[in-house]
Amino acid sequence: MTKPTEHFNSAAETWDSEETIHRTSVFAAAIKKHLIDHKINNLLDFGCGTGLLTEHFLDSSSSLTGIDTSVGMLEKFNRRFQHQDHVKSLAGNVEDESMSEIDESYDVIMSSMAFHHLKDPKKVLKLFKKYLAPNGKIFIIDLDEEDGTFHPDNKGMGVEHFGFSQKEFQTWANELGFKKFSYEIVFEMNKNQRSYGIGLAIFEDSK
Repeated sequence: MTKPTEHFNSAAETWDSEETIHRTSVFAAAIKKHLIDHKINNLLDFGCGTGLLTEHFLDSSSSLTGIDTSVGMLEKFNRRFQHQDHVKSLAGNVEDESMSEIDESYDVIMSSMAFHHLKDPKKVLKLFKKYLAPNGKIFIIDLDEEDGTFHPDNKGMGVEHFGFSQKEFQTWANELGFKKFSYEIVFEMNKNQRSYGIGLAIFEDSK
């Protein structure tokens, strides 16, 4: 078991704090404003954690799938949605290509605060593009580029990147052949006596 997985397993029971719940509701609203009149048959939540973000899409999606590497997080995810037949979870790491269970196409793929834990996030974005349904959208919410002070223990918490700039996301969009790309700061998080921006990157692939 990796250190970051251990970290998230131990953090699972206390993850759903008032602050995290509020922040996630802001994230969900930011995504939803780009989905007006957009029909969602299948939705994929990568790095779903306890399901706080997934929960905001229960009534607008026919099928929802959450993926996470942390068994502890997924236990809370499964408890949260135990009476929701259209929600399922998958445990695994897409970076080591162990996710053969992903055999669907998704209208919406979203990820909240998980990409900075990936060794090769561009590779994962390329994989998401493969699973995107025609006219689908990918929403990546993560730290705007920062100086490494956001996390108290970068190594122990499995931090691979100190956020991402709009320019970096735009470069990936161009290199991977996405038809549309946009970016906006959707939240300002105050800690360490300073403010950290959290951005929403949107990748679209009209087919």
